[in-house]
Amino acid sequence: MTYALNFNKDEIISIQIDYARINFKPEQLKLIRVITNLVCEQISIPELAMRSNIWFALNEWQMNHNMSVAEIVNFPISDKLIAFKEIFNFGKERLKGMLSYPKDQSEILIDIAFERAFKFYLDYLNRIHR
Repeated sequence: MTYALNFNKDEIISIQIDYARINFKPEQLKLIRVITNLVCEQISIPELAMRSNIWFALNEWQMNHNMSVAEIVNFPISDKLIAFKEIFNFGKERLKGMLSYPKDQSEILIDIAFERAFKFYLDYLNRIHR
């Protein structure tokens, strides 16, 4: 099920333009694609806008922790989960800031969508670590 939400169209266009200007490292691009696909299965939003949102979330995590997201692969599994939960939360909060109306109901739907996407990510991690 995909939730149709009302986003501020100007902000969506703006972040898509921002995304087109960024040069990515391969590990960043892989993370962006994985998380984007998970969230876009839940929320009706242009993929390019979601990729930009995830890029900003990854960048925010990197700035807060003063390290590259590439280092997460070397973390113990518990620290990986914490890092990815933080990244998902940064993306979720940024996306909530781009909502237009009805804001309260849409924020709940974003919470649900990101929690489902995170659950899918946990399942993925579980499969690759067996």
